[in-house]
Amino acid sequence: MKALALLNRAVTVFTGIVLGFMTCLVMLQVIFRYVLSLPFPESQELAIYAMVYVVTFGSSIAVYKKTHVSVTFIVSKFPATLQFAIRLCMYAATAAFFLLLVKYGWDLSMRSMIQKSPSTGIPVGWIVMSIPVSSAISLLYVVAQCVEDILGFRHPAAPDPSAGA
Repeated sequence: MKALALLNRAVTVFTGIVLGFMTCLVMLQVIFRYVLSLPFPESQELAIYAMVYVVTFGSSIAVYKKTHVSVTFIVSKFPATLQFAIRLCMYAATAAFFLLLVKYGWDLSMRSMIQKSPSTGIPVGWIVMSIPVSSAISLLYVVAQCVEDILGFRHPAAPDPSAGA
């Protein structure tokens, strides 16, 4: 699990750098458009592409931290065994979703490599590549969380003997 924590740290740093880059681009665009009265279309295009990366990799950070929105009101009323079974079904559905994003995102990025973006000339496939890459990372996180949940359910932590003192 240390490897996944290190991976998540790298993803977080990367996402922060891209977010900073996007912020600088938007500020440049405002300066060029409203202060210098010069169009700077490349900045808008790059800012949009940076936002795509921030959103896709930011969602994988949310998967790692388990901070996605979930409704647990009804599930929390069930017995522990049924809650565990529901979580396993959730892990399976989430893993299947990310597998689909990896497969079809990869196919789409490869097909999009021949298309160039209008202002910068960047192959669009590099932008779309954020989908399968971040989905593969999220898939790793989901599998690790599932394994951790299974191991935790089979071998619950022993109560701390010093807690009662």
